[in-house]
Amino acid sequence: MTDIPRVAPTGDAATAPSLRAYLGLYATGLVAREQMIATVASWPFEAEEEVDEGHTEPSHQDNTMLVVASARLLGQLTREDVEEIQRRIDRADRTGRKGRRS
Repeated sequence: MTDIPRVAPTGDAATAPSLRAYLGLYATGLVAREQMIATVASWPFEAEEEVDEGHTEPSHQDNTMLVVASARLLGQLTREDVEEIQRRIDRADRTGRKGRRS
């Protein structure tokens, strides 16, 4: 059995783990679906950056909803996964969870 480090979001964006890497662990079967959904739904998402068409290199942050959308397009997440993540985010917003997004 391989030891997989527990990846969990933190409140400090500078030390936050990579959402992209975490979803990669899920896609390879190293993270259970329920754990992934709970973790991603509580992730400290950062605000999206403005898109600059003149800048060809990727410059967006790693901890954004764009990463979740990209994972869906790449087949790392199913439509049902994304819908459940969104449902839980919406539920948390209604109950007043703070500090999730900037």
